[in-house]
This record gives sequence, C-alpha cells and structure tokens, in this order.
Amino acid sequence: MPTVGILGGGQLGLMLAESLDRLGQSVLVLEADPDSPCAQRRSGVVNLPLADFFARVDVATFDTENPPAAPLAPFADKLRPSLRVLEVTQHRAREKAFLAAHGFPTVRFQVVREDEDLHAAASAFGFPCIAKSALGGYDGKGQHRLSGAADLSTVPARAPGGWVLEEVLTLEVEMSCIAARDARSAVTFPLFENLHTRHILDFTVVPARLEQRLQDDARTLAAGIADALGLEGLLTVELFVGRGRDGARRLYVNELAPRVHNSGHVTRQACNVSQFDALARLLSGIPVVAPQLHRGAWCMGQLLGEVWLAQGRAGGALELAAWRDFPDVVDVYLYGKREARPGRKMGHFVVHADTPERALERARLFREKLSGG
Repeated sequence: MPTVGILGGGQLGLMLAESLDRLGQSVLVLEADPDSPCAQRRSGVVNLPLADFFARVDVATFDTENPPAAPLAPFADKLRPSLRVLEVTQHRAREKAFLAAHGFPTVRFQVVREDEDLHAAASAFGFPCIAKSALGGYDGKGQHRLSGAADLSTVPARAPGGWVLEEVLTLEVEMSCIAARDARSAVTFPLFENLHTRHILDFTVVPARLEQRLQDDARTLAAGIADALGLEGLLTVELFVGRGRDGARRLYVNELAPRVHNSGHVTRQACNVSQFDALARLLSGIPVVAPQLHRGAWCMGQLLGEVWLAQGRAGGALELAAWRDFPDVVDVYLYGKREARPGRKMGHFVVHADTPERALERARLFREKLSGG
C-alpha cells in the first residue's frame, strides 16, 4: 500500500489518520505546530520542506483549503483532490465563477477585483449585501454584512484576492452534503442540517429536517459539482435554503470545501462508513461503498473553548462527570489542544435519539451541563 501524506495536523487530519491506520496504511503528517492534535497524539508527524515531504509519500491530501497553491504545483500529480480543485475552492471569486459557469444555483453575486473600489461596487450592487474576502477566511472571518453605505466605513477597501459581494438571503436552513468520488463516479452522504452561532458551526443534525425532494436535489447537486470538478477525493458542498430579493424559495450552493468537514464528524457514529473512512479508502485505492445512515437520528455538538473556560480549565482534559446522566451521548472526542480560547474548536460529541428534535434537545442540554448549567 502507498504512504499517504496529510498536509495539516489539526483535528481533521488526526481523524483521517486514524481511519488510514485502520486500513494498515503508512501515514506521514506535515505539521509545524508541536501542540497540534496530530503532533501530540501520534508518530509520523514531521516539519519538512515540501520537496522532502512529497519525496516520502505516494499520495497526499490536506485538512484545510488554505495552503498556498503555487508551492504545491511541482507535486500536483500526488495531490487528491487535485491542485485544480484546491485552486478553485480556496478562492471565492473563482469558486463562484466555476459554479455559475456550470449552471449550479448561487445567490446573486459580484466579484470585486483587488484593483477595484469595494465601496463603489457595493453601492452599485445594492444593500443589504455581504462582502467576503476572496482568499482566506473561515467561521465568518473575512466576512462583513453591509446593511447600508454607512457600514462601508468599517470594511477595508481592499482584500487579498479581492472581494465577492453576495445578496443577503432570508435563510431557512443551512446544510452540507459530502461527496466522495473516485476517477469515475461519486457517492454522497446523507444531507446534514447545520446550526451556526456567531458564524461557527454549533450543531449538526441528521437526518436533516427538510422535505425529501430538496434533500435529493442537494445530493444530486453535490455529486454534479464533484463530477464537474473531476474530483478524486472528498468534497463538502455547503448549501442554503432561503429566499433572495425576488422572494422565491430556492436551494443555493454557498461554498465548497475540498476536504473532510466539521459537519461530517457525525458520520463516525451515524453512518456505515464515515467521511474519514471514505477519504482513506480513496487515498488507498480501495472502492468506496455508498454511505448509509443508521437507524434513528443523530446530532453532533461542538465543544468550543467556552466549555473549558466555564469549568475553569485552560485546555487539555475536560471534566466529563455529567456524561453518566446522558446515555444517549454515544461519543465525546477531545482534540487535546492545550489552550482553550473562546470560539476555538476543542472537541465534539454525538447524540443518538429517536427523532432529530430529541437529538438536538439532548445535545443542547448535555453541553449546558458540561458548562456547569
């Protein structure tokens, strides 16, 4: 079997490495931070020049879409997903242009190049709107909601890569769908319903509480986007159901992530094959089976730094005595990060119940109890 490389040693890289371990794979992780989850928990974590790292692996993937693409070009033949997929999905303007060119539904948008004036462009585009930096940004970073011209004074006129302006939707549901694709065809995971707080994923519920027609449409969209990209690997498609300026209720593609995704943590318990197992199989040349949802309903809850701070802890371990009162919490997974900060992802947990509503209710209560509520 080949040696698999992972660019990035965060919690996503760690869980992927665990799936590769179960396949008997040799895994090498490129990570400079000695406090990263991978560096603390496993061997085979290195801090090497790219050329030396790629000389030691047969195939490689990444746990974030933010590594600069240009330095990876000499090693493009080893990347899964491909360098082209990375270049499209890490740049919001290219991503929106790709989606529009292939007829995938997006909100109304306008690209503002680096040499163009954001203030003039936003005034012409119309308010309210959202200005998103073309490069970088996650969990709401690099995004500014503009209710009117007065809000422009708080936003830099320029950003690396320029800006993308988007119309503001009246949101009904935020979702994600993960597609796993080999060189020929894609399979999709069940649709995840995602609840955010301050732009950070808070809870993921599956099955999603959305009519089946739209769930089927979302999975078709995800597979179609994977095909259009020529994807070999994993792709997360973030979606909205909402109403734009015309008042019509529609399904929209929001953004793409060419990697395992926070919303997919729930698949480790909820599905016959997890997102991490699916990518591990693809990287190892093993056929991917179609993901199936186990019976009942599931909810993944994020554990952010606030939970540690509420317990008076700086990081690391968490007091889990409350777990004994929650037999429906089937897993708690802590990332081992040593420093807890507000908004920092420190772990997650999964609840199993009879209905999505019950799973979400129990997840909220469990986290409240962990925080001393």
